[in-house]
Amino acid sequence: MYDAIRTSTRPKRRPLSFVLLALVSVVFVLLGACNAGNDDDSAAASAPADFDGPSAAADDSGERLARPEPAAEEAMEEAPMAMDDMDEAAAVDVDLAQDSGLAVPTALTPADLGRDIIYTAEIAVQADDVTAASREAVAIVQGLGGIVFAQTTQTEPRPRTAITFKVLPDDFSTALERLAGVGKLVDQSISSDDVTEIIVDLRSRIITAEASVERLRNFLQAATDLEDVAELERELLDRETTLERLRGQLRTLQNQVDLATITITITQSPTVLPDTGIMVTAWVSERADDPCLGVQNITVEPEARVYLCLEVENTGTSALTDVEVSTRNLRLNLDNFRPAQGTFSRIEPSELMAAVLELPIEEGRLAGRVATRGLPIELEVTATPIDFDGTALDEVWGESVVWVQVDTDDALPGFGDSVSDGASGVVAVFSVVLIVVGVLLPFLPIIAAIAALIWWIRRRNRKAESTAPPAT
Repeated sequence: MYDAIRTSTRPKRRPLSFVLLALVSVVFVLLGACNAGNDDDSAAASAPADFDGPSAAADDSGERLARPEPAAEEAMEEAPMAMDDMDEAAAVDVDLAQDSGLAVPTALTPADLGRDIIYTAEIAVQADDVTAASREAVAIVQGLGGIVFAQTTQTEPRPRTAITFKVLPDDFSTALERLAGVGKLVDQSISSDDVTEIIVDLRSRIITAEASVERLRNFLQAATDLEDVAELERELLDRETTLERLRGQLRTLQNQVDLATITITITQSPTVLPDTGIMVTAWVSERADDPCLGVQNITVEPEARVYLCLEVENTGTSALTDVEVSTRNLRLNLDNFRPAQGTFSRIEPSELMAAVLELPIEEGRLAGRVATRGLPIELEVTATPIDFDGTALDEVWGESVVWVQVDTDDALPGFGDSVSDGASGVVAVFSVVLIVVGVLLPFLPIIAAIAALIWWIRRRNRKAESTAPPAT
């Protein structure tokens, strides 16, 4: 009878249990949905858990332990960069900073946003004194509690220094604004990366990896078979390596979030030098009244006077000072130049200086050199430009050449010409003798051997003739 009562009442309780179970399930689903919609940290619960640990341990029947699943892969390769989730106000500030090229303060800090954000900036400035500007930049950052992370300096060919600073995110805007004032701001780039999702994912993977390592350690303590121990030790080493790598990635990201990075490049301000230039022209003439209307190639009598005109024009925008004249091939007394216009001491921009030098020709010679075949007069002029404040600039120079030839059609050669021609003939003969000696010098041993052989043969013949009996 008890069995009959039990079997008859069981169907009546079954619907009530199903109803209660359904109600409880609906309540949990609603609570989970609300919790997922309000909590930003639910990403940790939805993070991929591809690290499941060992699939099975040794069961009651004595089966061998199965190999655990592989550990989590590197988070940096899979975790997305969640820039789209960055707060709208911070995004507007970054865009303004990038568009204007100026140090624009950020409206919100990472603490205000509730996000993990990496702030970076690059600034390029120009300064007259790179060393002084570098010291000023370092003092500014150190005054804000920042540090110098790296520095590179070069002096040639143009002074330049690059300094990387680390500052607190709250001082990021202030540091940018002050660093931009150490010189002339020429370029600025500001960026921010939201790494909240990456950090959440890394933390989730670290928790999973730690649990897996702990389970493997427990399996290793319980293992008795040598093969199982060796396999578990290898797997434990791999899991521990992966765990340390994930921890290192998390530390790196956290350090970048905790300290913003600013790199400033300071270069020497370009110095715009004034234009400098010089143009040199020479003329030669037989007329003393206006030699600068002469020519650059003249033929004169053996006994004549020519007048050399030198014109120096300042084609730049800086005054020329210390104008000096020299010749390459003649010994002329250039101190005898008579200024016809301007002076050698100073030539203003766009001005022309002209000077005249009288050159006598005696017996067809100019400055001691024969001019019967044409003689060039090569003139070179150097000058020192000065800036508007009196600073000496790089030296400028110019050159010009004129030709003077003496007409010798009706003139007899003089004593000097004869001596010169005779000396030239002697030199020519001596040169030919030296050439012949140089050609025969390698053959001297052979010639000496042949001469010795001939002498020995002749001596032998003479000795034979002297000892031979007289013919009857």
